[in-house]
Amino acid sequence: MKKEEFIKKLREKLDILEKNEIEDIISEYLGYIEEKIQNGKSEEEAIQDFGDIDELTTELLKAYKINVEKNKSEKNIWTNMVEKFSNWIDNIVSMLEEKNSKDIIKLIFEIAIIILGICLCKIPFHMLDEVGYGVFKTFQNSFGLGLFRIWHFIIEFAYLIFAIVLFIKIVEKRYFSNREKWEAKESPKSEKKTRSKKEEQSAPILVEQTKPRGFFDFLATLCLYFIKFIVFWILLGLGFYILGLGMCLGICIYLLIKGITYIGVYLSVLTLLILGVLAFIWLFNWILDRKNNVRFLLIGFITTFIALGLSFTYASIEIATTEFINKMPENYESKEITKNITITEDSILIGNYHYEVDETLNNEIKIKYTYYNEYFEIEPDIEYETQNRIVISSRYYNKSWNGKVLKDVLENLKNRKFYNYDMSPIITVYASSETITKLRQNKENWQSQRNNDTYYHYCKMEQYNGYELSERCKRVLRENDTYMDD
Repeated sequence: MKKEEFIKKLREKLDILEKNEIEDIISEYLGYIEEKIQNGKSEEEAIQDFGDIDELTTELLKAYKINVEKNKSEKNIWTNMVEKFSNWIDNIVSMLEEKNSKDIIKLIFEIAIIILGICLCKIPFHMLDEVGYGVFKTFQNSFGLGLFRIWHFIIEFAYLIFAIVLFIKIVEKRYFSNREKWEAKESPKSEKKTRSKKEEQSAPILVEQTKPRGFFDFLATLCLYFIKFIVFWILLGLGFYILGLGMCLGICIYLLIKGITYIGVYLSVLTLLILGVLAFIWLFNWILDRKNNVRFLLIGFITTFIALGLSFTYASIEIATTEFINKMPENYESKEITKNITITEDSILIGNYHYEVDETLNNEIKIKYTYYNEYFEIEPDIEYETQNRIVISSRYYNKSWNGKVLKDVLENLKNRKFYNYDMSPIITVYASSETITKLRQNKENWQSQRNNDTYYHYCKMEQYNGYELSERCKRVLRENDTYMDD
């Protein structure tokens, strides 16, 4: 029996002990084996000296005052499965703790290859499933269908068990088979107890040889540098994020000096800034392969997230208690510009406006622009796209906030009020009721024709590409004399 197999069996038979007790026994026996090998024995001869492994483990368990027979009867299959799964998770965690980012990326590639191989192993199961389908479909009734479903379930369940067992065995063989070796390196005290000074001096010096770089090492290195390249651009974005939040924090300090007490909003900006700085430190050290202070960063992230939740809650209350008024303050006077234009029977008005009835108007309409000229001026913009299509809009100029507007904004915020200081001009079209009805009808007809034209071009494209046309497309093409039935 080889050393790895002996240690594995010893560990399995001692699994009822505490983990630290098992590791102490394993370390002790690894020291015994190394001592015997140093004295000229082979691994098999050294392990044979311990006798039958069942008797050995029984004596070891008796030393810990454990009734082996009673313990075996109390443990069921589910307990064993849970313990093995727990040990498996512990092994994975221990293995990952010893690996750097490059090794972890390499591990991910290898696991992906293993999973791909297991997926390919489903081919014979799929063939068996097809064979069952070919056999049971001969019944041509519900009985045959029921049998096939049972057969399909058995095949799928068998493959699931096969895939899980195969994956665990491959991972254990590849990644956990040498665990005893590095455990022996971690506990050199047991070896020192069994070796004399003379043996230690005469022991050969082992030089660790560097393994040649394989395909996975190269792939992991390439992937690592690619990830670092992506993280670099994330860092660049984080830099601008921190700069922007720093400017926002400066504005918050200015507002606080002015007596505007939105404390929750200010704390939210501060905590977001701290969160960005912590993320920047972590990613920056990772790119440069520097060791992060994990304890400091973890405490920082947890504290910041808690503070962020509290500040967001308080800020939401502050914003909810702020009154938003969708108009200019009362002390601002509006200004008006009017313009009259003549229309025809087929005129179409396009723009953002609303109608008002004025029965004094016949073949013309009056367009009124209402706006506030505190920080911008406008001029009417009426454009005739075609003979009957009129676009109504306006142009801004001299748009800027002055000291009065800024002072009013700050003063209103102190009282938890916020007015809409960027009101767009209100455009009102005055016309007779008959004219308004006609203009609305003209616009609806124009929009309907426009939609039909769009759908017509879509149907033409479908016809050109040889696709099967819907009934609506056929009707539209018939109306335009471009579709002929077969």
